[in-house]
Amino acid sequence: MSSANSQAIGLHKLDLETPALCLDLGRYERNVERMVDYIIRRAGIAWRPHMKGQKAAPLAQRAVAAGAIGVTCATVYEAEAMAEAGIRSILLAHEVVGERKLCRLAALQRKSTVIAATDSEAHLAMLAAAALAESVTIPVIIELNVGMNRSGIAPGQPTLQLARRAHTTPGIRFLGLMGWEGHVLAFDDEEKKRQTQSAIAALTDTAQLCRDAGLPVEIVSSSGSGTFRNAAPLPGITEVQAGGGVFSDRSYAAWGLDHEFSLTVLTRVASRPSPTRIITDGGFKTMSKDHGFPEPLGLPPAKKIVLSAEHGNIELNDPSETPRVGDTIEWVPGYTDSTVCLHDEMVVLRDDIVTEVWTIPGRGGRR
Repeated sequence: MSSANSQAIGLHKLDLETPALCLDLGRYERNVERMVDYIIRRAGIAWRPHMKGQKAAPLAQRAVAAGAIGVTCATVYEAEAMAEAGIRSILLAHEVVGERKLCRLAALQRKSTVIAATDSEAHLAMLAAAALAESVTIPVIIELNVGMNRSGIAPGQPTLQLARRAHTTPGIRFLGLMGWEGHVLAFDDEEKKRQTQSAIAALTDTAQLCRDAGLPVEIVSSSGSGTFRNAAPLPGITEVQAGGGVFSDRSYAAWGLDHEFSLTVLTRVASRPSPTRIITDGGFKTMSKDHGFPEPLGLPPAKKIVLSAEHGNIELNDPSETPRVGDTIEWVPGYTDSTVCLHDEMVVLRDDIVTEVWTIPGRGGRR
């Protein structure tokens, strides 16, 4: 069974079945160029964009073609999809657990280099067992807790001890360190910059501690789209993982990213119960409310927006005859990471004409 818009190539955006996840290629390409210019050309480090929110393999291929050294993933299934698409350097920035998933991770080494994150000796032993069972070597990067208080081992001596163990464990190749300074997004401007510097220093100082102990630290990886502009110029980082900035959204804008909104959700007006109320055919099963509320474009000011499962309910401040039933309304996601995963496909547009329709791996919940 074909998807809603799989046969839509050549159609105008306004002729799409709705709701539809739409990527404006022109805006996307300009965002990519800005990230390449800042990270690779100006900061002089590598770009390994995170695909947890982008999902579609053609986006990984486009990033590599633009200069990225590879990609970052959150799940084994994402890594498998990227490897199948020809991406040869993948960082799996999440501790993989469970015998079957570890087996898949190990087997994937025959197709691509998939670097695994770890933050404990217990988990390192699981990775090593999976590698030896598959007769492969798993490259490993140690995740540090640099303030996010999620996963990660403490910087300094605890990391050095784990790095020494990784370096001498059969089936494991120790490559370096990573940290995610996502906690700094809660701060504004100068405080955000100061907190970023502190978090990155914990990472890079520990990297130097490992080097001084004779360990081969090739990779020091960090930073997302809300922090990379403060982090990338700091000494000691070798790569950043910022990925969502190629789409941007209301959350990234609030975090200081001034990129264009290249990813939108197209809906259609299904009902006009009153001159101030607009009901669309897309709700929270189409547009996530996590991390930020989606914003409808091109409308008069609204006093209230409510999303139910399949409806968007917009209450205008003042009466308006437009838009009418059947007209389209485009929304900027509040957070693209939690919106893309709600869709089976991404409709790709150039000058509002459909050029491609991409499937989105992971929609079925595989990890």
